[in-house]
Amino acid sequence: GVVPTMLRQGCNQAVNFTAYNLFKRQLLTYKRRRAEEAGRSGTDVSLDHWQSLVLGGISGGMGPLVNNPLDVVKTRMQRQVVVPGREPKYRGLVQSCVVIAREEGTRALWKGITPRLMRIMPGQAITFMTYEAVSGQIEKLGWFQ
Repeated sequence: GVVPTMLRQGCNQAVNFTAYNLFKRQLLTYKRRRAEEAGRSGTDVSLDHWQSLVLGGISGGMGPLVNNPLDVVKTRMQRQVVVPGREPKYRGLVQSCVVIAREEGTRALWKGITPRLMRIMPGQAITFMTYEAVSGQIEKLGWFQ
């Protein structure tokens, strides 16, 4: 289960941070355009705390949606009882996905997604909001210039 675990974590973080940065960039572009249309400078726009909270929650949910099949496979590989002399049911990532989809349907690869999202999304929302707030204060203080 080490390879599926590493793939799951890498995939999760890649999707999470990519989504957050994409959403943030789009929202800041929109806010700049609105400020300029109103006759204000668009150079000083930033995310409001509630905006980074919402974007963090949404992007935090995207990782699990993408990598849940890896999580299902990892869990099944780790929980299976291996009997000496008999080949285990789940032997690798692709083979396990095929077995699960064939026996239980493709949707089975997303089993447990709802409680996982309910656990992960609030934490990621708070993490990104805190990151934006703290990094904004550090920039204002000029600590890293």
